[in-house]
Amino acid sequence: MGAIWVRIMNDYGHIDNDTPSLAMSVFQKYRGQGIGTSLLQQLLLVEKSFGYSKISLSVQKNNYAVKMYKKAGFLVVDENSEEYIMTINL
Repeated sequence: MGAIWVRIMNDYGHIDNDTPSLAMSVFQKYRGQGIGTSLLQQLLLVEKSFGYSKISLSVQKNNYAVKMYKKAGFLVVDENSEEYIMTINL
């Protein structure tokens, strides 16, 4: 139905070498059912338990998931014409 992961690499959501950046995807027919929110909540708990203090991500401004990220506590820390860079403190 979906997948979520973090990695520390120089990708679009990269802010520093101590902060994992998040990527996730939920198959379109399963969106809007709380699956993405559940995946995100679980990942944040796991990453906190591993000692990370922050997670970052990059998301297109017109992506429906922006609302979910903001509701989860992510804040926009940078942006360009197409994307937000967001972080959450764990």
